[in-house]
Amino acid sequence: MKLAVFSGQYFWFDGRHYSTDEAFVRFVASFHPYFEKITFCDAVAKESKTQAYILDPTNTEVCALPYFSVYSFWKNIFVIYPRIYRAIRDNIQDWDIIWLPAPHPLTLIIAYLCHRKDKPFFLVIRQNLIEQIKHNNRGTKKSCAIAAVAILEHITRRIAEKNLTFTVGREMYKRYRRSGSMVYEVAVSLISEKDIENTITAGRAEPCSPVRLLSVGRLDPEKGLNFLIEALEVLIREKRLNVSLRIVGKSYKDGEERRLRQQLEKRELAKYVHFAGYVPHGPRLFELYRESDIFILPSLTGEGVPQTLFEAMASGIPVIATRVAGIPYLIEDGENGLLINPGCPREISEAIMRIITNAELGRCLARNGLFLARRHTLEVERDRMISCIEEFLKQARPKGVSRRMV
Repeated sequence: MKLAVFSGQYFWFDGRHYSTDEAFVRFVASFHPYFEKITFCDAVAKESKTQAYILDPTNTEVCALPYFSVYSFWKNIFVIYPRIYRAIRDNIQDWDIIWLPAPHPLTLIIAYLCHRKDKPFFLVIRQNLIEQIKHNNRGTKKSCAIAAVAILEHITRRIAEKNLTFTVGREMYKRYRRSGSMVYEVAVSLISEKDIENTITAGRAEPCSPVRLLSVGRLDPEKGLNFLIEALEVLIREKRLNVSLRIVGKSYKDGEERRLRQQLEKRELAKYVHFAGYVPHGPRLFELYRESDIFILPSLTGEGVPQTLFEAMASGIPVIATRVAGIPYLIEDGENGLLINPGCPREISEAIMRIITNAELGRCLARNGLFLARRHTLEVERDRMISCIEEFLKQARPKGVSRRMV
């Protein structure tokens, strides 16, 4: 069988290979044992460039869609929509089932084509889009965006009532679950069973002074790093703690790293913080986790279940995270992590002090976090989705399509 995936991310072509800068592609590529070919139907940038994650041409390919940004899409919708429609229409017969992200404006047109061509598809709900809009916009633009997304989500719910749907995290599962609907909760994990074994074999790095804090993710206002910096000041000025902070990630919005550096300079904290830049998912990233004492996720909003939580837990370090999106359904406060309210520097500093002053608590959080990571490895989550897809395909039998998984 052939799987087509509209992931909603961007690809680049360097003349030989397609690549992307988002690790999510690795989760999708892991489905290859069950499909003879995986086709990514996504926008391809005009710039020739090689990114961190290169597609294997033996089992993956790209159906190139016109490149667009979020804002250029709406500005040029009457030009972009027809081009995307034709690209999907001309290739859809080559695919047996289609993976669609939601809510997403392009998902509607692809779902319509699937209906017309009698092609099965399933939805993957990864985030609370309305909450993200609230944190990323202001004024009239914010109101208009929320209204548009509310309409989009309403239509998406109608589609989900009659089609296989996966939600990343419990928050979106509760929102989309309806009596009789095929909605299943999953986690998108890039942590393999081998990664867990390597952590157990390698063990934790020997503790040393100062206390090493780590935050991983894109540099964006909604990630709440400015509050983490305020918490760092509390730890240094009030608690007299010898501490350092490493921030891993890059800016997707112009000037965010610059603004954070300015905040550090203003508070005279620059020497305590190191910006490591973007580090691809892999051995070096896991090394950074294992070199740290505490992982902190201070997000104001987020995806259903942030991948970085699994990465930190799989590396054997205690985690502190905010009560947003699906995080409170994953982390049990005081058992496998500590939960704090978003936008509260004081709570961040207090949670850090709890772990530092109670060694047994830190070991307990790390141990239970590692256990949780083992329950949500890439292989476990992929196979859970495959099982649901197989059952779905037994019920949906478009003419002329084989239902045997490879």
